[in-house]
Amino acid sequence: MEKTNQTVKLDASTVEIEERGVKLRLTVVDTPGYGDAIDNTDCFRSIIQYIDEQFERFLRDESGLNRRNIVDNRIHCCFYFISPFGH
Repeated sequence: MEKTNQTVKLDASTVEIEERGVKLRLTVVDTPGYGDAIDNTDCFRSIIQYIDEQFERFLRDESGLNRRNIVDNRIHCCFYFISPFGH
């Protein structure tokens, strides 16, 4: 049997929220298709790569000369929802 690779697409949506004068930029990254394959051995790799890229971008920007307008795209929280129905 030939192994088929599952594609996990990363879909980022950003919204700016302001409450009582405090501004917050919230980005939610959805990963449709994550964990849907029969063999999920390496399904997390694209997500780890995305997290690492965001961290590296922030580190590069923070190490630069102009640090005033740095956008923080790092991942601060992960939610993993487990299907109640199993596989």
